[in-house]
Amino acid sequence: MFDLFNLSTNSFSYPFTKQHFILYKQVTSQYDDPDILQYVNLLVPEKIKKDIKIELKKTNTSKGANLDKYNNSNSSTNHSICNDLADDRGDDDTYNTKEDLSYSSSTISLPISFLDSLKELLIWFKKDFMRWVDKNPSCDNCGRQLALEYIPGDTWEIRGIENYYCSFCSAVFSFPRYGKIKEIADNRIGRCSEWTFLFGAILNSVSIKTRIVHDFLDHCWNESFIGGRWIHIDSTLTYPISFDHCSYYEKNWNKKYIFVLAFSKSNLEDVTASYTMKWNQVLNRRSELKQTQLDKFQKFYQKI
Repeated sequence: MFDLFNLSTNSFSYPFTKQHFILYKQVTSQYDDPDILQYVNLLVPEKIKKDIKIELKKTNTSKGANLDKYNNSNSSTNHSICNDLADDRGDDDTYNTKEDLSYSSSTISLPISFLDSLKELLIWFKKDFMRWVDKNPSCDNCGRQLALEYIPGDTWEIRGIENYYCSFCSAVFSFPRYGKIKEIADNRIGRCSEWTFLFGAILNSVSIKTRIVHDFLDHCWNESFIGGRWIHIDSTLTYPISFDHCSYYEKNWNKKYIFVLAFSKSNLEDVTASYTMKWNQVLNRRSELKQTQLDKFQKFYQKI
């Protein structure tokens, strides 16, 4: 097994690093760990788990899944059509968007009751469970901006530690960048990577097959296999933008993609075409930057 932070060379061109690939391999491997899935499953409110279980059985949206494996109420490569709405990012970077309770045309084939159960899971995770860590956080006590001391990590399990100090009231705040799902679940704070890692595990724990997607610009999210296709799910966004709105980033955040890659335990897939309406521009960027590394990415990922 490769060591995340002990690589003598990085033969990939910026912004692609072997460290990213090793991290995603390790995180998605946890999506197949029964102990980890049971651990995160216990965090989800029973009503939400029960509703999702009922909907999966009714609609058969999780084909071949063992629906009873983790949903014990007694215990404590097709993509969707994309949709666009106006940007309304919140100041706290948890990416708040205008609420719209109507369902998009691309999800119309899924029962409303199933979409409602996913909506409740997304809302619970964003509003009740996780806390967003701003890149320039202010002191909870006095409101002044905190000073940062960064300690690099030496393993995928802890990528680094961000220690924040308030020079006015002496408050201290520590933010470890965990790669292990249980630690993220216990800490309940993070940015898009921590949110994505944990929410992907939660979805897998309720028998919805889920993987990680990274745009290698500044954001990552999940895709879930629902109704025979991979569907965009971003727990950092406000519903309904968080579900099946894969062109949202390009239109509203002015994303200029080179590669958008999806990671599962055994596979790495180029899914850029699902997230862009400007494919020719993507190809031009790849040509200009001489980014023809997909085969190299996939071969390296298989070796990890």
